[in-house]
Amino acid sequence: MDRDWARLSSAIAAARDDLELTQPQLAQELGVGRSAVQKMESGHRYSKITPLHRAAARRFGWTEDSVEAVLAGGAPIVRGGHGDVPPGTDIEDTEVDELLDSLTGRVKAALLGGRVADATAVTLSSPDDGDVVIIWKEGEGRDLTPEERRELEKKWSRLQRAAHEIFSEDDTQ
Repeated sequence: MDRDWARLSSAIAAARDDLELTQPQLAQELGVGRSAVQKMESGHRYSKITPLHRAAARRFGWTEDSVEAVLAGGAPIVRGGHGDVPPGTDIEDTEVDELLDSLTGRVKAALLGGRVADATAVTLSSPDDGDVVIIWKEGEGRDLTPEERRELEKKWSRLQRAAHEIFSEDDTQ
């Protein structure tokens, strides 16, 4: 099967631009050098999908299979609270209001403070069971050193892996 690496490169660059991130900013968030992001956006033909492709997809809020979909000629699917939402799809304001009304005060307060650093959505054992959404919000109190940021990113990565393991387990045990 022929993979369209140029298409994936363009989709990644467009998603980064949509988030108003520079290549160095994305590289820092993903814990890699700027040249790795440049290579990923250059149309380079990789022999296989890399962990960096997966990390970028997660950062952009794409579903787990979006990288494969783009390589096959499709478009990435953005993970949304109302199922999988293709880019450019508008969710009605009333739906957003209903969603916000359904959140607890603690969740609303957490969502309103700080800046979203990353988020992940984990589908439970079956898509009909729903999703668990985990959002990492950066605090507003101080700037992190590169070492502190890297440690937080490592913790976040471990949390994501653990959540995927926990929530994707078969509940028949």
